[in-house]
Amino acid sequence: MGGVSSSEIDNGTGLWTGTVSSANSGGFVGVRSTPMGVPLDMSMCKGIEFKLRGGEGKRFKAVVRDSDEFNGVCWTSSFDAPRGSKDGTVRLPFQKQVPTIFARTVPGKTFQSKNVMGFQLAYSKFEYDGALNPKFALGDFSIQILEVRAF
Repeated sequence: MGGVSSSEIDNGTGLWTGTVSSANSGGFVGVRSTPMGVPLDMSMCKGIEFKLRGGEGKRFKAVVRDSDEFNGVCWTSSFDAPRGSKDGTVRLPFQKQVPTIFARTVPGKTFQSKNVMGFQLAYSKFEYDGALNPKFALGDFSIQILEVRAF
């Protein structure tokens, strides 16, 4: 890795902004929660829902982690952000998550919904297994996370 992309999130407003560069083999940014001391039991839930503003129709990834391994398996769902300044809602069912490590699928894994340890968002030039994200652009981006909830 070693790219020069950067981003920051305002924890008060949920506004995530940054600049993505392909210099030094870059092309992605991410933000993640601190691993939870006590896992969340989400076994009674079907997925996660985000209420978002902006994002210019770009494709992002939401990640649920069921382990405290820093670079372990990520349970990933791609979603397209709303266009313009419109608010939008995306529902990401657990059953459609893709197990990945660094955008490469990992076969034979089972999501441990009783052991949710963290959450993450990513914006990357890659979709999965080397395929390019068709709704990605280098440069500045912003998206506002208005609400996150389980369903």
